Amino acid sequence: EKLVLGIVELVPASLKKWITISDEVIDMDAGSFLQYVYDEITYQIAKKAADELIAKIEACGTVSTNTPSVNVGVPVVEADSITLGLIASAIGKLSDQAANPVVIMNKATWSAFKAVQYAASVPVDPFEGLPVVFNNTITAFSAATTGVTYAIVGDFGVGAQANFPNGNEISIKFDDLSLAEKDLVKIVGREFVALGVVGPGCFVNITK
Repeated sequence: EKLVLGIVELVPASLKKWITISDEVIDMDAGSFLQYVYDEITYQIAKKAADELIAKIEACGTVSTNTPSVNVGVPVVEADSITLGLIASAIGKLSDQAANPVVIMNKATWSAFKAVQYAASVPVDPFEGLPVVFNNTITAFSAATTGVTYAIVGDFGVGAQANFPNGNEISIKFDDLSLAEKDLVKIVGREFVALGVVGPGCFVNITK
């Protein structure tokens, strides 16, 4: 067996979301509104992390290299139209490592796949039984131009990695001092994380 080694550098960065709320709102709150704010900030940070990882997958080249820089290869299936066998074609380009793939796409693209399925009038699943994960930062099929990704098939468990240098909890800071003269409280959520694609052939970009 010939092994080709490459080191993928994962550089951590802060993902932050924040909001300012008036003192009056907090004074009238029994706790449920603040909990909602905390939950929403946490969700938005997790969503931002997912969006950044999707962008990294889309930006990968098709061939793995280790010189002059490391690139984890993400094969491409080019298709100008949606067909019942399209997802199957993408699965065929995955490596053996990708044992638990999912399909990631915009909800509008999902609708286009379902339209093809209904038009065929046969009991065929265009997603080949794979779970579908929605992410609307991926360009919809109808809006995609040449070379633009409109769906991804891959296994996040082996194809991607997230490193948390300071733990994977999203921290929330409650700052009632900085803007006190304006009767405002700032709530800041932060996660320190490094995200990257690490598994060659563990994702496939479907492009026009």
